[in-house]
Amino acid sequence: MSFDQLFPKAPRDFDAGNGRLVPFGTFRGPVENTSTAVWDGNGGLLSKRRTQRKAWLYLGAFSENYMVGFATVDAGLVSNGFCYVYDRERDVLVEEAVTLPLGFARDFTPRVDGLWRLGTRSRQWNVEYRDDAWHATFEGKRLSVNLRLHGPGRGLTAIASSIGRPFAHTYKVGALPATINVAVDGVRGIGNGGGSIDFTLGYPPRHTLWNWASMYGHTDDGQTVAVNLVGQFMNGQENGLWIGGKLSPLPQATFEYDPANPLAPWRIRTLDGTVDLTFEAEGQRRQNLNVGAMASVFSQPFGRFTGMIRHGGQELEVTGLGVVEEHTAVW
Repeated sequence: MSFDQLFPKAPRDFDAGNGRLVPFGTFRGPVENTSTAVWDGNGGLLSKRRTQRKAWLYLGAFSENYMVGFATVDAGLVSNGFCYVYDRERDVLVEEAVTLPLGFARDFTPRVDGLWRLGTRSRQWNVEYRDDAWHATFEGKRLSVNLRLHGPGRGLTAIASSIGRPFAHTYKVGALPATINVAVDGVRGIGNGGGSIDFTLGYPPRHTLWNWASMYGHTDDGQTVAVNLVGQFMNGQENGLWIGGKLSPLPQATFEYDPANPLAPWRIRTLDGTVDLTFEAEGQRRQNLNVGAMASVFSQPFGRFTGMIRHGGQELEVTGLGVVEEHTAVW
């Protein structure tokens, strides 16, 4: 059964209409109005806006010659931006990142199709949605990136309860055609492939742990395929499969890997056997932040997926590119 048949359209906003009741569940499409003003308080340093609300827009793009990760993160009291490019042909990884206090304004309302700007004089992140595509640009000391993910695609929204906090929320879109233009230490290149969008805005639990996998690839019979899988967070609500232009829900996923050696192979499966993938890393991005009351330990290997997907009564062999992740946060 298709995603459209199984799940209702996402709510217009996070307020169900009677005060502070959030419509929990899995939905198709994005939340139209992502204002969180009813929960944020006055936006001061001790308000939920600054101490609890987290938001980010992540774009991943993968081609045979490049892998690109791009993110702007509003974590309330601090903001973070990163951009990395892995040149697969030259085996060169370059990353630039910044952490800033109060990097986004107190009245910033994050949107998946909104304008995100973050940076310093020497490093600038910009993302906007226009002309049916997400346009992301980065200018830094060693990197210049112009990334386009062609949308809007078919996406899924997950809204879940959050211990001691209003709600957790994310919107994921996979199987987006991607155009990559980069300059790495002055060496310019172009890549064509695919990618995904991760828009998150909510109030995750103070102590948060998750695993994540995002893949873009093809089946052995030539269909475009993408998966978004999460473990240990949101109870599997955001797990989805994009294949043949359609989006289907997936159940809980398990991640088998060695936390002490994240570059060793990972095995990622759904409990119903629909997805069974092996991930082999080509490199990774790591970050360890400890800023006052906030700490984040983050590992995101990138590389190649192989395996099997059961779809339409068939077992399809798949190959793809993408990322896996382990993230532990106190925020």
